Amino acid sequence: MNRFLPLAIGFALLPFSATSLAQTSLLEFRWDRDPGYVSLDYRISNNEARRRSRVKLILPGKVRDYAMLELRVVAPETFNKWRGRIDVDSVKVGYDCIKKSILAGTRTKCEDYFTLAEVTQVTPGEIRITPDTPIPESKDIVVELKMRNPAAAGFYQFNGYAIVPSKIQLPLYQGSWLVEID
Repeated sequence: MNRFLPLAIGFALLPFSATSLAQTSLLEFRWDRDPGYVSLDYRISNNEARRRSRVKLILPGKVRDYAMLELRVVAPETFNKWRGRIDVDSVKVGYDCIKKSILAGTRTKCEDYFTLAEVTQVTPGEIRITPDTPIPESKDIVVELKMRNPAAAGFYQFNGYAIVPSKIQLPLYQGSWLVEID
């Protein structure tokens, strides 16, 4: 048997085992696969349990059909149960973002930011973001926030909802970010 085979396998698996800034899972699963489920991409600076991190939730313009008057990000109940916290004062919504490839993933950096009229925490796991002007449907946006990761490792599904201009102000599902914490 070739003595360099384990070394070659180790180098081949290195990009998959190294912690990267791009946290798209190779295997994404859900128990109740809903036909309306929309998987969205995200970036996280530190995915270790109990650590502080910066999360960038990416919402592409192609997902939306309408301008957004308000955006809601909803964390699962287990996120709060395991003492995960989102810093409401740090929330920013960026656009004109650039994706840069690095060694084991991608980084996302936004050039401009929307002016936010209000950012409030509706419940411990729900944040309501209201921009000064409606966000156009053609813009790819990135919701940047600081959070303390929960104490338990696992997958945490954050859902995005938008209030659009209409007579009835109901939140419309935009998609989900399946955030992995190690």
